[in-house]
Formats: sequence, C-alpha cells, structure tokens
Amino acid sequence: TMFLILTGLILTFFILLFIITSIIHKKQFAYNTHQDYNYPSLPSTAHATLKGGSLTLPATVSGQDTVIAKIRIKSNWMGLLFLPFIETISSKGKWKQYFEYGAKGVRYINLSDTFSDSDKTIRLEGKYLSLPDQEIELSVYPRENLDGKKILVLAPHADDAELSAYGLYEKHAANSMICTLTASEGGSFHYGNLYSTCDCDTQAQYLQKGRMRVWNSLTVPLLAGVPSENILQLGYFDSTLTAMRQNPEKEIKSTKIDTTDVYIFRSANTSPLAKHLKPGSTWNSLVDNLGYLIETFQPDIIVSPSPNIDAHPDHQHTALAAIEALRKIDYRRGNLFLHTIHYLSDDFPIGKVGSSLSLPPSSEQPFYFQSIYSHPLDREEQNRKLLALDAMNDIRPNSDGYMRWSTMIFKGLNKLRHHVLHLDKDLVNRFVRSNEFFYTVPISDLYQEDTLKQITYQGKAL
Repeated sequence: TMFLILTGLILTFFILLFIITSIIHKKQFAYNTHQDYNYPSLPSTAHATLKGGSLTLPATVSGQDTVIAKIRIKSNWMGLLFLPFIETISSKGKWKQYFEYGAKGVRYINLSDTFSDSDKTIRLEGKYLSLPDQEIELSVYPRENLDGKKILVLAPHADDAELSAYGLYEKHAANSMICTLTASEGGSFHYGNLYSTCDCDTQAQYLQKGRMRVWNSLTVPLLAGVPSENILQLGYFDSTLTAMRQNPEKEIKSTKIDTTDVYIFRSANTSPLAKHLKPGSTWNSLVDNLGYLIETFQPDIIVSPSPNIDAHPDHQHTALAAIEALRKIDYRRGNLFLHTIHYLSDDFPIGKVGSSLSLPPSSEQPFYFQSIYSHPLDREEQNRKLLALDAMNDIRPNSDGYMRWSTMIFKGLNKLRHHVLHLDKDLVNRFVRSNEFFYTVPISDLYQEDTLKQITYQGKAL
C-alpha cells in the first residue's frame, strides 16, 4: 500500500511538473503558437510533395536560389517541454530549424543551400513534432550575384553590423563599408566594481563604455578584411534618434553623458571620409552625413534594420534616416537589404547556434519587401562570426564576471533559472546561424508614395 501511495505521489508530482512547465513555456510567446504563419505576399513559385519524410524539388528550382517552403507541422507532447525542430538532411549536410513550444499549423522553413542541382532530394525529420504527408508550396527567389557589388552596412549600434551581416560583409569585404550611427554608450551599467553609482562616476562609466564600443565598431570589421578607410563611426548618442527626428534642427544630448558633442566619440575615426562629416547631434546632420556617404561610396546594396519588424527605436530610425537621405540626394539604384535583430515580440529567432533562420511569426502590421535573400554561412564562417562577436565588449562577460567569484556564481545560477523559465535571448545564440536573412526592397520603390508609407511604417511591439 505504501509503495502504491509513493508511486501515485511521484506520478502526480511529474504530471504537475509537466503541466506547470508547459504553461510557462507557452506563456513565453506574445502570440498564439497554434496559429498559422501567414505571408500572402509570398509567391507560389513551385510545388513539391512530402511523402514519408522525403521531398524532391522540381527541376525549375536552382541550388543557387533562396527557397522558402510552406509546411504544416504539429508538436507532440514532448514539444511542450523541448523546442521542436525539423532536421533537413541531404547529400550536402544537415540543418535544423526550431519552432515554438507546442507549435502547430503553417510555418515557413528555409531550404536554401540544402541541396545541389545534381541532387534535389531532401529528407525532413521532425523532432518533438509530426510532419504529415502533404503538398508543399515553394517560394523561390533567384539569388542576386553580389560579386563586385558595393555593400553599405548601416549599424544603429556597435555589434549590429556583425549580428545581422558579418558573413555577408566578410565575403565581400573589399567592396563593403561599415557605418555605425551611435556610440552605443547607453544600456546597462556594466562596470559596477570599477565605478560607483554617484552621478560623476556614472557618467565616467558610460563615457568609457561608449569609447570601448566605438573602438569595437571601428576595429572588428578589420577582422573581416574591410579596408580601414571604409569603416566609420558617426558618434551620435544611443537612444536619441527618435528625439532627433522629432526635433530635426535641435542638438540632442546623450541620455547618459551631459554633452551634445558628437566629436567625443567621432574623433576615434581614422577614415579620411570622417573629415567631411557635418557636426552637430541633429537629425538633419545625420541625414546629410548618410547622404554624403551614399553619394561618395555609391553602394549597390544598403543593409539596414527593417522599420516594419524591428521594434528598437534606434533601429527603426536608422532605416528612416537612410531612406530620407536616399530621397534627398535622389539616389535610385540598388536594393535595401532589411533585417530584424529586435523582432516585434522579442521571441524570434528561436533555437541554437548553427540552426537556420527563416520568416518570423506574422502579424497584422504592414511588412513590405519584394524578395528574400538568404546568405549561407558554413561552419568555419560561423566560427569567425562568433569570434567577431566575442570581440565586442557589450556581448561578452564584463569585468564584474572576471573579478568577483560571488558575481560569477550568481550569474551562473541566474542563467540556469533563465534557461528553465525563459527563451534564450542571447544574441550570439540567436544570430550565429547557418545563414543570414534579408528582406530586399528596390531603392526605386522609395519613390512611389503609397509604397513608401508601407516601407517606413514603424512596427509596434506585440
């Protein structure tokens, strides 16, 4: 009798633990994970049949194309405890794409670079989810050859260029320019054991933090082989771009340091181009400086966050400033390569280092793009991207973690708690992936007023 009671108690405990864990996991998402992702603007270019986990792509699809597959999935009970994923297996290798806890319905998986022209058979294996036999819609985008094309990467903060596009700009380093808009001095108080929280020390800490991140933004692209004359830091202040746009002629000071002098940070530039930058922490000077760089560099591709699906105000206003600059100088050629680092619900992308990036959860808000460009990264390229991010002071552990054993223990326990109760939002984990994902917009579309309203719509956090 005692044995049966103990068995019942243990069984009850695990059932309750399963229910509580499932509820916690489901509540981590700002949307219903049983809803279909819905992207009606994606073209239905081709179809393929998934049968018994095997899929053969039609002859019209090239191994050089960006290929997005619309597929229906359903998590099993284990998918409430562990992130479910699909493993794509072909003669070229293996790739994983993760989904939400308890995911059910239509999702879009990225099949780009998982097959060759000589072997278009792919196997899809679900882990913690089921994949029924089904007809799959394929959206196929011929991939533009970027060899010899000039690429301008606009980063709101130090590390944004690397998170979004390090693999892309490393591959085309000789023809790339990296421009970071802000000194990135804001954010959390990193060095509590070096600086006190009194006002004078707090400002000193943020000044030093800004100097370190400016140095990061100017030196890390050198690891990729970008010429030093093509690396610029504009020195505007973190978290001020919204206020600058609202008052375009007004000098906006740093939210952390009592100054409006952008040369505190801009003086670190070594590129000759910096000599011709307009002074002042104003929106008008930002727009003019971006216009100057675009006219000078003549890019074919401009990489920027998407104002539609990146909820960070500085990220949205980086794109808005670039668009205003393009229209001001009447620049019409080339494409915008848009991306998101801080998605609207901040629960994307899901998964682990090395897995694939594809379309995020859909929302009712406007999201304009004409095409998709998936840039592949092999294992060695992923390693180099990770090491580039490791060189960023704001991403790797700060001095607190190195100098206090008690802080290290606390951080370890806190990380364990976070891992159990929350989605992993570590930026390295999120963006060192088997591909970088861009939504392309022809720059000429900026001159159609109805389209411009869609492109410049500022997405609201979910």
